[in-house]
Amino acid sequence: MVAGVARSQSFPRNLDINNQGNDVKALQKFLNTAGFVVALTGPGSKGKETTLFGPATRAALIKFQKYYKITPAVGYFGPVTRKFIQTKFGAR
Repeated sequence: MVAGVARSQSFPRNLDINNQGNDVKALQKFLNTAGFVVALTGPGSKGKETTLFGPATRAALIKFQKYYKITPAVGYFGPVTRKFIQTKFGAR
């Protein structure tokens, strides 16, 4: 499910609903590339990632967390998930 995941993406902070920034866009790109699609079309879809962490980003992140048995799988992009991605995928 993770073929082609970029190793250069940076995740410098924890992220949750309504956070905005380029790191949110990087997270959406990561999730889309890893097979945990944020949106099929429109904002958040592959190539149209946004800088807003909304419900679709949260839902995709929950799927990622459940798949990799990261607990709690609540869609919060905190230290546990960030460290997992850094370790498994080499993201910074």
